[in-house]
Amino acid sequence: MTTTITQTKDKLQAMLTENTGEHFLDSGGAYGRAWQRNQGIDFDACPPSRVEFEVYHGDDLYINVTHSVYHWLEDRVEYNEELDTKYREFVEKRDLYLDIQSATMFVETLPDVGGIYGEGDAMTVNTYNGEDLLSQTLQFVYWEDEDGEHVMLQIHGGCDVRGGYTYPVAFDLNGMSELAIFDNARATLFCNGCNHYWDTDDGCNWYSEGSCGRGYTNLEDYDVVEEKPEYPEIYSSSQKLIPGMPKRPEFSSGKLWVDEDKNGHCPYCGTILEVSAV
Repeated sequence: MTTTITQTKDKLQAMLTENTGEHFLDSGGAYGRAWQRNQGIDFDACPPSRVEFEVYHGDDLYINVTHSVYHWLEDRVEYNEELDTKYREFVEKRDLYLDIQSATMFVETLPDVGGIYGEGDAMTVNTYNGEDLLSQTLQFVYWEDEDGEHVMLQIHGGCDVRGGYTYPVAFDLNGMSELAIFDNARATLFCNGCNHYWDTDDGCNWYSEGSCGRGYTNLEDYDVVEEKPEYPEIYSSSQKLIPGMPKRPEFSSGKLWVDEDKNGHCPYCGTILEVSAV
């Protein structure tokens, strides 16, 4: 298992720093392409997720979440060296390029290939074509067989999304959760002060406790203020049900405070909201 983890980490880091080329029509020359910016980065030291709250024109709120594509993939995939070797032998034998077309052709030669839940055909996905919270675009061929879920994965390392992808690499999905590779627009904002949280599956709508309607308020629907409002006490001696465990406030200030450092504060207790990919 340790060998597999190390191989996976090494392969992902190699992909993130792989030279995916340059083109004179590609605007990356102005500020660097992703593969150029990634040189020398300690990916393990990078935060798995980041969030910034930005307010425009006094009340227009933007909640900007970015998941590190390295950590996000590390949680979901395991490098399949045997399958990857077979793919490269397939490409060499047929004199093909290492690209999404040859990856698709290769998967079509494998036995008992199916799509989601084993139904239909293998599918090709580009995360740019939908809501996406990842730091870099992914492109992959996804399929299921008797051994589980798999992808032939590419990471976009260029600037213009139409080109600049890494060579495809074969990975198994590690069973973190079913279809977790499709959760690239999912995130949770949570408060460690009173344990309230908000979920999103599209990066835009933040559902309180995973629910909407019936008295629940989406995070983006709170009034936004840039000065600290009054909040209820998180706990007092009369509220402590278990020593050291604060009682959750049962009412909200009704205000989402965004401070000068672009932190968003829980509208229930004022604690800085944190973010995770799950």
